[in-house]
Amino acid sequence: MAHSSPFAAATDADLLRESRRSSAAFRVLYDRHAERVHGFLLRRTREPGAAVELTAETFSQAWLSRDRYTDHDEGTIAPWLFGIARHVLAASVRPDRRPGASTTIGP
Repeated sequence: MAHSSPFAAATDADLLRESRRSSAAFRVLYDRHAERVHGFLLRRTREPGAAVELTAETFSQAWLSRDRYTDHDEGTIAPWLFGIARHVLAASVRPDRRPGASTTIGP
């Protein structure tokens, strides 16, 4: 018999609030959304390795900013999460973020 998560029926917003006390709640959010976020990033990068790294960075940023989340979408974090993914993707293609780019400032 399969055991269900105590968070199975919780909304994304509820899970994000709970993740302040329980990393297991954030894991449920990851399980709910990682495949779609990865697919979104893979379609844009067309590089499997880059999509995996950007997916990880998206969820890392979500974890770090979870205290600032405000529920405007009836319990789903998808719009917020995909906004983070878009920002992570944009940051990854900036010329100053590319491998081999100079990190020194000035002449």
